[in-house]
Amino acid sequence: MKKSDLFSMAVQNLKNRKTRTKLTVIGVVIGTCAIVIMVSIGIGIDKMVTSQYESDSSLNKITVYGMADESPEGGGEAEQLPFDDSAVEYFKTIENVSMVMPVFDASEYVSIDRGKYTFQSPIMAVDFDLMEKIGYSLKEGTFENLDKRNSIFFGENSITNFYDAQGNPVKYKYDENYNISECEIDVMKDNITVSPKINSNTDEGITQQASTSQMATPKRVKVAGIVKRDNKIDYNTDYAAYIDLDYAKELMRQSKMLSGTSGNQKFSYSEIDVFVGGMKEVSAVKKILQDKGFSCYSDDEGLEHTKKVMKVVQLVLGGIGAISMFVAAFGISNTMVMSVYERTKEIGIMKVLGCDLKDIKRMFLYEAGLIGLLGGAIGVLISCILSFIANLVARAVAANMNIGEEIKVCVSSVPPWLAIIGILFSVLIGVVAGLSPAKRSVNVSALTAIHNE
Repeated sequence: MKKSDLFSMAVQNLKNRKTRTKLTVIGVVIGTCAIVIMVSIGIGIDKMVTSQYESDSSLNKITVYGMADESPEGGGEAEQLPFDDSAVEYFKTIENVSMVMPVFDASEYVSIDRGKYTFQSPIMAVDFDLMEKIGYSLKEGTFENLDKRNSIFFGENSITNFYDAQGNPVKYKYDENYNISECEIDVMKDNITVSPKINSNTDEGITQQASTSQMATPKRVKVAGIVKRDNKIDYNTDYAAYIDLDYAKELMRQSKMLSGTSGNQKFSYSEIDVFVGGMKEVSAVKKILQDKGFSCYSDDEGLEHTKKVMKVVQLVLGGIGAISMFVAAFGISNTMVMSVYERTKEIGIMKVLGCDLKDIKRMFLYEAGLIGLLGGAIGVLISCILSFIANLVARAVAANMNIGEEIKVCVSSVPPWLAIIGILFSVLIGVVAGLSPAKRSVNVSALTAIHNE
């Protein structure tokens, strides 16, 4: 018999037993929905977490520190370069490196003051020429026409970190959106001064700041702008102050000279940020740096760990949904077994007429496969609708909680591959469930079947 004839007979046999077929298909629909929805929840959460991670992180940035935590693979000591300008120049020569940004924490050597208040938060020294290129943006002010030795930038909420000599913070207030609405300091208008910090060693060996009378003459600087908070670029953009790197080195030399601690200690950067062409090149560049003895960190490490966790979550959720599908498989098998018993005479006649045993077996397998196909298709369609509704509800709730703009809400996602796999899995379950009944139909004796009927 032709395959088209077998297919037509299978369709007609299912139509002749509409009630039983519908009930069996419903079981497959429930099983398919369970699997697809469970997996879609895992995919949706993974998508949401990944999107949030990518928006808050710079995945093409490698933060390099001076000393490696471990020796390179294979044993031996790493050949490490000094962590100064020579390291910066070396990093620039590495393939796929697009930009290198040295960073120096100058808090120990620089004092920023406004009247009786002193800035008590990180003071980061960076190359002003690279800030805008890397992605720093300003809430106020501009990067243009900077006088580097007389300019300074403040983080978006850094004004809250000014304290007087008694340790009392500057007075300020937040509005309902947690933005600073009032503050007795306005860094864009007030007189802000910078000076080298003079430190003295106590008997216990702890370095402390000297008294105000011992401080060097403060120099008034212009606040060139307020840096927008952006953890993707720099975690310090909220509370730090930024001065030019060359100016910070000069202030450090003055601080050491005034403190009497010049010594022969070599200058070393706090960190060096290496930017590569794309996320795919991060691993290769990190390997080169680690082989040289540098300790590295990149945000893609956290993303990879998150993805591994979410894959486990998807497998667990899919396994829970698969239980419903296996229950549906018993329903298909039961339907096909009953079909064999009811059509014993039909099977006997087909054998007497010389029908190939393989065709009889295929006919029942086609019926089982069609039940799986129909149930899978409907189940996937319902899953997509439920996924769409769930996302709408979740986004509405997020909007009411004022977090919709900060987080791209996605609690369920049904990608095309999941829909296809859902349907194919349903068909496979149907065919597997129909194997035993199909085999039973082949074993029916023609003469006995006709005699019994």
